[in-house]
Formats: sequence, structure tokens, C-alpha cells
Amino acid sequence: MNPPSSSSGPRVAASGSGAVIVAQLLLRTASAAGALALGSYFVDLSRQGTSVGALLLGILSAVSFLAELVLAPVAGSASDRRGRRVFLIAAPLLAAGGVLLTPGASVLAAVPPLALVVVIVGSSRLLDGAGAAISAPATLGLLADATDGDRRRRGRLTSLYELSSSGGIALGAVAGPLLYGALGLWTFVALAVVYVATAILVFARVRPAAALTQPASRVSLRERVGVLAQPRLLAFLPAWIAVNAILGTWVTSQITFVLAGDVTVDDQLFPGAFRGDEAGLSAVLGVYVLFFSACIVFWAFFIGRFPTLPVLFVTVAGAMLASFGLLLANHGASLVVVLPMVAVGVFLEAGFTPAALIHLSEISADHRDDRGLIMGAYSVVVGAGYLLGNVLGGVFAEWLLFDGLALLTIGLAGVALLSVVGMSVTEAALRRRERAIPG
Repeated sequence: MNPPSSSSGPRVAASGSGAVIVAQLLLRTASAAGALALGSYFVDLSRQGTSVGALLLGILSAVSFLAELVLAPVAGSASDRRGRRVFLIAAPLLAAGGVLLTPGASVLAAVPPLALVVVIVGSSRLLDGAGAAISAPATLGLLADATDGDRRRRGRLTSLYELSSSGGIALGAVAGPLLYGALGLWTFVALAVVYVATAILVFARVRPAAALTQPASRVSLRERVGVLAQPRLLAFLPAWIAVNAILGTWVTSQITFVLAGDVTVDDQLFPGAFRGDEAGLSAVLGVYVLFFSACIVFWAFFIGRFPTLPVLFVTVAGAMLASFGLLLANHGASLVVVLPMVAVGVFLEAGFTPAALIHLSEISADHRDDRGLIMGAYSVVVGAGYLLGNVLGGVFAEWLLFDGLALLTIGLAGVALLSVVGMSVTEAALRRRERAIPG
């Protein structure tokens, strides 16, 4: 049985939920647009003679998620003690500084050397990851505070959070190639403006009284590890990391590099299919955005009524089904067969993160004084998953191009399915232990 929260101080009602959800939408849109623009930027660098490739792009993109993985628990714990608002304001300002660095190599040299590209782009991605690391735990902590005791409202808000997060990533995926095609390097300046506007929104709408206010206290490393080492959380991490690795494989710079790059093969239809056609790539991604968003809206109304573990299992199976469909489409299978497979798979997988966030919020309910720390686990798994997905995506894209991305996704979904089965075993064991405790 999880120990109850030890706080005896007064609780302050959380507010500003709408503002932080909109802020999350803007943050993720700008971040994804920057990542996709980075892919287009690397295509330009390659054509100019700089020796960049898919694997290097994957590694540099992964730096952002490495920073998020390392910093999120620290930032989440600090938000428990110092309030959520300051972190929600600082996050987009850090990201703005990072995105402005991105074109620095081309500003300094017409044909920048590889070392200069690595240093500048790597620094940019580190700042982007730091912004995400301090934003997500504070946002999720505030939403969890606002929904204690109301599972259906929690389902709606977590679904809206996922809509703003995944929808923002998808919108950014659409906007990135279009912006880069229209603005070139000025794309990164435009995205910095979006980040600053996000900070202003949070400053105006999330008041200090809405943040969690507790007296500052020292929390030892052992105590932090004890909070994060709960069996329910540990059992859940492999599935969530695997699913975020799937997202890291697809919704980052890698997809533009494969679809809009110069490398093609005779037996695959998709690699290079959008070479020189940023508008076409954005249109395809836009259709995905609309459909995925509609799926999340559906889940928002119903997910709070369903038990969490079956939902997680079904949604992971959806990712596997969609990948099989894309693999077939890449080899010329009939759209009559492929489109239903992909549509059903995407519909199912849209419910994973809302269900995961409900599960994480329920775990954190027994540790309210450390809620930001626990919700920081979200950023840890996002960081670890995207880091893994970017690096493995680069390896598999170098090996088999689009087929490699689809096969990697199927493998990661298989790992997640096994993890969900393990979660069921853990939950059953904990229930038996709780029944065995007298009283």
C-alpha cells in the first residue's frame, strides 16, 4: 500500500487549467515545428556540402530529450516547493533562446563545417529540452491538483492536455516544413516569438495563488528515489518509454528527412516522395492532425469511465496495427485495405497518453506533497522515449528508410504490450497485499 501524503499544511485550490493547456499547445507546436524545420535545414546543409545525415540528425535531435530526462524530476520537485507558476513562465523563455541558436551555423558560415553545426545545434536542442523539462511537471502537477476526487474531470483534462500536446506536435509537424519553405532560417525567429507569447499568456492568466504553495523544505535524494521507486510506477515505465520511443521515431526531424530527402529505393514508395514539395508533405500531415485530434476528443468524453489497464493494452495494439498498414502502403498495397487499418490503429493509439496520465495522477494522489516530482516522471519517460526513438529511428532509417521506421514501431509496440501485461500482474499483487493488511 502506498503511504499517504505527509503534508499537514493548507492546500491551495489549483486554477489556470485552461491557460496552461493552451500554453502546452503553443509550446509543443513551436517545438515540433522547430524539429521539422531542423530536418529541412539539414537537407539544405547536405545539399550545400556539409556532411550531415539521418543518424547525426537523430543524435542531435535526441539531445533535447536527454536534457528533459535528466532535469524533469529536479524541476518537478522544485515546483512542489516553490510553486508551479515560475516554472511555467521560465520554460518557454528557455526554449526561445534555444530556437534562436539553431540557424547560428549558417549565419556564421555560408557552408558551415560539421563541428560548428554539431556545437550550435546541440546547444540549441539542450535549451529546448530544458524548457520542456521544467514545463511538463509543473503543468501536470497543476492539472492533477485541480482534479483530485473527480476521475471523469481528470479524464477530460488529461485528454485535453494530450490533445494540446500531441495535437501541438502534429500541428508543428504541419507548420514546420511550410514555414521553412516560406521563411527559411527566419522560421526559427518566428518560433521564438511564439515561445515568448506563451510566457506572456502564463504570466497573465496563472496567478501566484493558483500555484501550489508550501513552505520550502529539504528533500533528500533518498526520499526522492523512494517516491519514484513505487512498484506501480516502475511497472508502468517500460510501456510508457516504448510508446514515447514510437513518437520519437515518427514525430520529429526524421520523418521530413526520409520523406523529403534525396534518398530513394525502387521497392519503397514513400522515401523521397515529397522531395521539394513541402506543401504536399504538410497537407498529408495536416490530415493526420485533424483525424488524430478528433480521436482524442472522443477519448476525452469516455476515457474516465473505462478501467485503465485494458485501455492501455488496446491503445498499444493500435500503434502496431497502424504500423502494419503503413508498411503495406509503402509497398503498394491497395488503399482500400490499408486505410482502414491505419485509421483504426491511429484511433486506438490516440487514447494511450490520456490513459497513462490518469494512471500517473492516481499514483500521485497518495503523495500530494511530491506530486510535481511524480508528474516529472512524465518528462522522464518522454525524454527517455524520444531519445531512444530518435537514435533508433536514425539507425533504422539508415538501414531500411521508411520500412525501418515501421518495423521499429512494431517492435517497440510489442515491448509495450508485454509491459502492460506486467503492470496487470503488479496491480493484482498490490491488491492482494492491501486486502491482507488488517483494518
